[in-house]
Amino acid sequence: MNKNFEEQEKRAKGGIRLAREEVFKLVFGVEATESTSDELKQNFDIYLQNDEEFIATLNENQLEFIKSSINGIVENYSNIKDTIKKNTKNWAYERIGTVERALLIVATYEFIFKNTPIEVIANEIVELAKEYGNEKSYEFVNGILANIEKSKK
Repeated sequence: MNKNFEEQEKRAKGGIRLAREEVFKLVFGVEATESTSDELKQNFDIYLQNDEEFIATLNENQLEFIKSSINGIVENYSNIKDTIKKNTKNWAYERIGTVERALLIVATYEFIFKNTPIEVIANEIVELAKEYGNEKSYEFVNGILANIEKSKK
């Protein structure tokens, strides 16, 4: 891998994009173990204590984004899941893969509760789906996000 590509990849995963990926990973851990929103909060507290070296590399905006997102997801966990369920046509929520569920939770929270523009969220969530999901994950996630956007109007 050449040096220019490595530098571009690091820049691409900086800022809020990196913070959003960390939020996704925390939510994924909870979804993979079918835990509760309270356990998400506990996992986040453990994350802050155990990953001090990584946390130190984050800037103030990134850390605040992660904290506010986790707290917001915890506070709105059931509403977020209900929104996803209502917008998943012909597909039981329980059948959605863990990666896709976690991505949809993060995206739905940001779109519905933080009013982040859907274009911003969809772009980054689809990129995460391509990286962490299977070859069809990004299409599925993008479709559900489109349904959520339509239902919000």
